[in-house]
Amino acid sequence: MKKFKFKLVNLNSEIKEYEIETLICKTPLGEISILANHHPLITVVNRGKIKIKNENQEEEIELITDAILEVNFDEVKLICFSY
Repeated sequence: MKKFKFKLVNLNSEIKEYEIETLICKTPLGEISILANHHPLITVVNRGKIKIKNENQEEEIELITDAILEVNFDEVKLICFSY
């Protein structure tokens, strides 16, 4: 499966970068999955757990507050207050 760049950014300018295959998160309209070459999108992500998947590995990240998700084909940014 094709990978894309995922950046997790908080307001203290701390950045974590990952190369992943899938991002799964909850928005006010329901759960979404982001794959490589996803159509551009900006949305709110609800606080709670997001999942990032890469080959046979899966990691969960806990968001303490709601966040903003920006999808731009092969780059995804999640901007949050804290994680």
